[in-house]
Amino acid sequence: MEKLIFLSLDGLKIEAEKFGNSDHAVILAHGKAFNMQSWEDFAIYLQKSGFTAIPFNFRGYGNSESKDTKYELDIAGIIKTLLKDYKHVSLIGASMGGAAALRSLEISEPIDGLVLLSPAGLPDDFAKLKGKVKKSLVVFSKGDFVFEVAEKVAESLPFDTEKVVFDGNLHAQNLFRDPKIKAELESKIVKFLKSAAEKK
Repeated sequence: MEKLIFLSLDGLKIEAEKFGNSDHAVILAHGKAFNMQSWEDFAIYLQKSGFTAIPFNFRGYGNSESKDTKYELDIAGIIKTLLKDYKHVSLIGASMGGAAALRSLEISEPIDGLVLLSPAGLPDDFAKLKGKVKKSLVVFSKGDFVFEVAEKVAESLPFDTEKVVFDGNLHAQNLFRDPKIKAELESKIVKFLKSAAEKK
């Protein structure tokens, strides 16, 4: 694991970690009740699966600088940097991080894949997302408190989108706490990321 510093689009220092050294970088955007350390097990799994995992702390979390809650600027800054150095860039956002991921793509260059775990908000304009990713995967549970929002996101994204709904009420990164869901979800995400990179 290597520690990194990125700059958000508005110039804040955003702390991050890097697991792996492949040509496909996967940004991991945490939820409101989490931080970048919450991604560690999954980042190692992605590394072993042939990806470069980049978990980071949003502004105001950990050692990232703080200013406001324009979290989409943090992701957009990371995307901008990674697109210079990696052949493929994908983005995974959980809960608040999922909402920020959607808003970040409105102001970013196109990337390969987008995975949303229990997205807790909508983009400003779904139409602005057209052509920003090759395909997306939206995952949530039947009893998730953001169920209706996640459904709307899955139905409204203007690109090839797969929806996966698990039983129970686990939210966002907590989905990995269920051993059965964890195994299926990890495998599904890796398969998805590989297919997104291959998609023309």
